[in-house]
Amino acid sequence: MPEFESYIYVDVDEFVPSCSSKEIKDLIDCLIEHGHLEKNPFVKQPEEKKGVFEEEFLGKLNVISGKYYSMTDEELEIINNLYNKYR
Repeated sequence: MPEFESYIYVDVDEFVPSCSSKEIKDLIDCLIEHGHLEKNPFVKQPEEKKGVFEEEFLGKLNVISGKYYSMTDEELEIINNLYNKYR
């Protein structure tokens, strides 16, 4: 059976808008895995080794950072109060 090879160029500006939300998430995961993006660019982490409790804390912040639209006004106020206390 003969084998054929083809090359198709797809511009990023054409590709990304046609992706579903799941495909965008997969793309972001792939970019993180290959070192093109930080795991969570909103939480800057020093390069030094972190303790178990600090890792757990940063993991919790990472989960919370993706839940803005799920939070109540009271929960957002708590986060704003914490931010204002430690900035």
